Amino acid sequence: MCAPLLALLPAVMGGAGAAGAAGAGAAAATGAAAGAAATGITAAQVMAGLSVVTAATSMYAQQQTAKAQGKAIQTQADAERDEIGAAAEEDIGDRIRVSREKRARAMVAAGESGALGASFAASINQSLQDQNMDIAKVSKNSAFAQRGVTDRAGVALSQLRSPSALEAGLQIAGSGIQGYSAGLEIDKLK
Repeated sequence: MCAPLLALLPAVMGGAGAAGAAGAGAAAATGAAAGAAATGITAAQVMAGLSVVTAATSMYAQQQTAKAQGKAIQTQADAERDEIGAAAEEDIGDRIRVSREKRARAMVAAGESGALGASFAASINQSLQDQNMDIAKVSKNSAFAQRGVTDRAGVALSQLRSPSALEAGLQIAGSGIQGYSAGLEIDKLK
């Protein structure tokens, strides 16, 4: 059990102290009313303390789970973005290589035929423009894909359930009251 929860028990149990909290835990674990009576703690105090500890532990676990899920979502989104960027770089590199090969073949053919005129220069310029358009298209598609990853991660993060401090406090207090009421009923049966 974590220290903040142990520190909370004496306050909930009417100042019985840490020994009383340990006695309360033992009494509740064995279910013996004599154990609680020996420490001077009523069943209502035991039940309230256990309810508070259980609720606080549950709230803490929910917060830790939400934090871990959020971290996993971010890690996955970062990995997807890296993969998209790497694929785009590879695609751009391939397109540049293919364009250069085409221009090199055209230069060799033009050099052998002696057709290095204005039409050849226009053809090379068009090849460069086509290459730049291909690169821009790949970059744009990569940016859209990365934006999609960010949007999906945002939706996943928005669906995580992590209780606020107020909600946790109210839940813990409500559990303490319910436990105390149940303990009073047990005390009445004595």
